[in-house]
Amino acid sequence: MAIGLGSIAEIINTQLAKNQVAGMSSLVTITERLVERLNDQKADQAVDFESNADYRRARRRSLRLQAFKDKISDNVSAATKAKNAASFIEVHLDSMKSDLEALLGSTSDEDRAAAATDFDELYNNINSRANGANQLVNYQNVNLIGNTHGPDWNTDTIYTPTNKTGGFTTIEGAYLGTEHEIIDADGYAWRYDKGNNIYKQFYNDGTNVATGLEYTATDMTVQSIDHSDDSVTLSNGTDTITGTLNRGGLGVLNSEYYSSFADDTAVQEAIDDIDAAIIYFDTNSTRLTANTSLLQGNVYMIREEISLLEKEIADIVTVEIQENGARNRAANLKFTLAINNINLVSQNNMGLIQNMLELASPQEKAQGLFGMLGY
Repeated sequence: MAIGLGSIAEIINTQLAKNQVAGMSSLVTITERLVERLNDQKADQAVDFESNADYRRARRRSLRLQAFKDKISDNVSAATKAKNAASFIEVHLDSMKSDLEALLGSTSDEDRAAAATDFDELYNNINSRANGANQLVNYQNVNLIGNTHGPDWNTDTIYTPTNKTGGFTTIEGAYLGTEHEIIDADGYAWRYDKGNNIYKQFYNDGTNVATGLEYTATDMTVQSIDHSDDSVTLSNGTDTITGTLNRGGLGVLNSEYYSSFADDTAVQEAIDDIDAAIIYFDTNSTRLTANTSLLQGNVYMIREEISLLEKEIADIVTVEIQENGARNRAANLKFTLAINNINLVSQNNMGLIQNMLELASPQEKAQGLFGMLGY
C-alpha cells in the first residue's frame, strides 16, 4: 500500500512530538535533582559553631564570668551607692565648715539667718544621701551608710566574693548620716518624723517599736541645750521633751541646736562638731571606700575579659559565616552552570526537532521549469 508524503510527515511529527515531550520531561527531572542536591549541600553547610574548639572555650569562659558578675552585681551596686553618697557627704561637710568659718565675726543678722538656712539644707542633704543609698541584695534592703536608727546606729555589712578563684572581702558599713534622738528620763527614745511632722516615742531597745505616744512638731523648739553633756529640752508650749541627745553617725545637729548661729559662740560649737564629724567620716569612709574600690576593680577586670571574649567569639562567628558563605556561593555557581548547560541542551534539542519537522513537512512545488517537472 502506497504511503503518501502527507502520511509520512504526520508519522514523523507524531514521533518527534513524543521525543520532544520525553526529552523535556528528562530535562525537568534533571533540574529537579539538581535543586535537591543544591539544597542538600546547603543543609550540610549550615554553620556549626559548636564544632569549633576555640568558640566553645571562649563561650564557656564568657558565660562563667557573666554568671559570676551577675551573682555579685547587687553587692557591687550597694557598695557603689554607698561610696558615691559618701563622696557627696564629704563635700557637704566641707561646705558647712567653710561657710561657718566665713560667718565668724559677722554683725549681720541677715547673714546669720541665711547661713542657718544654708546649713540646714546641707544637713538635710547629708541625711538624704545616706538614707538613699539602698540596694536590694538577696531580697533584703541593704544600706551601708544610712537608713538606720539608735540606740547604736548600726548599718549593714556585705560579705561578698571578689573573684572566681576564691577571693572574698567584707565591706563593713558605717553610719554617715547625722540624725539624732533624745533619750528621756524613762529611757525612751524620741525621734522626729519629718513626713508627719511629729515627735514619736520609741522603745530604746533596737526594735524600732513605737510606744504610741506622739507630740506635734508644730512650734516645737529647742528651749535649752548644754553642749558639754548634750542635755536638751524641747517644747511646743503644751508638750515638753527633756532628755539627752543620742547623736548618730557624724553627730552634727541642725542649726536650731546652735541657736541658729545667733553669735560666734554658737557658730564655733557647730564648727567643733563638724571637725569631729570629719575625723569620724575619714576613719569610717576610708575603709568602706577601699573595699568598694577593690570589688569594683575586680568587676571592671571581669567586664573587660568578657568584652575580649565576646570579641573573640564575634571574630570566630564572622570567619565561619564567611567561609560558609563562600561554600554556598560555590554550590550556587555549580548549580547555575548546570542549569545553563541544560538550557543549551534544551535549546539545541528544540533546534534539531524543528529542523526535522521542517524536513518532514509537505513542500510546495518550485516555481518555473522545476515546478513543471514536479519538483
